Amino acid sequence: MRRLIQSAVLIVAVASAPAWAQSKSDVQRMRPWLGVLAPDCSNYLLPQLMNLGDSLVVRDGGKAVLTGRNVKPAPKHFGATPPPEFETAFTSEAAGGEALVFVYYRNASGLFAAVEGGPKVMAALPAAFKGKRSRHCDPNRNVAPGAAAGPSAQAKADPNKFNGYALTELSASGLLYNAKAKEVYYKALGPLVKESWLAKLDGPSSEGQAMKAANDDYVMLYTCKNHDCYDYNVVLLWSGMQKVVYGKVYQKGKSTLIGDPAPAVAAELEKLWKKQFRSQPK
Repeated sequence: MRRLIQSAVLIVAVASAPAWAQSKSDVQRMRPWLGVLAPDCSNYLLPQLMNLGDSLVVRDGGKAVLTGRNVKPAPKHFGATPPPEFETAFTSEAAGGEALVFVYYRNASGLFAAVEGGPKVMAALPAAFKGKRSRHCDPNRNVAPGAAAGPSAQAKADPNKFNGYALTELSASGLLYNAKAKEVYYKALGPLVKESWLAKLDGPSSEGQAMKAANDDYVMLYTCKNHDCYDYNVVLLWSGMQKVVYGKVYQKGKSTLIGDPAPAVAAELEKLWKKQFRSQPK
């Protein structure tokens, strides 16, 4: 399949969207639960849950296997006696009118969701989600309400720390959490900074992975453009110590190296890109 995640992010037409989904204030209130949850956040081709606000999506292999629309909050999903750790729930309508429900729980380890639904929904659910909870992929969502999220003194001194988190705990957009890292990245992009998906890094993303390239330490991140992951994607290598960002940007058949990497680093970027974006059939 040429466009790996296109079906996963279809937006409900305004004309058919419920009044609740159209309300910006309601979507804002929903924000704490938006985003991706997964048993393993390091690879977007692995099973994932996506709460997009106007749809609930279950993905596997980079494509949607279940999509629920007409999303509504269900804070009293369990009635007057909710189970321990229950926080809230969201209901939606999958194909055939069956319910697809994301039930959210919170404990000391973070924010999790479990999937419930009708018989056909549960039959189509990947095994990774059956009877199991998946943790949110954004570490900021996993901070307990009211807990301090600011960096410690040690974190401030560590060039690979961002807002108190190691970059290896963050998605690609974490590169933009630090003003210096953002400056270095944008400088490496050059004219490509005009490409919104590269400037925002807000598409499906990996968590950072520590690695070596040409005998230097880096954090590797990769992400792609919403709706068009196969044709628009990027692999990045960040070094807080060297204050550099290297990357391979791929846009519909055209590859561009950013940050002026040495040949050995460029070769490593090519290997990483093939592994992350061309190891699966279209």
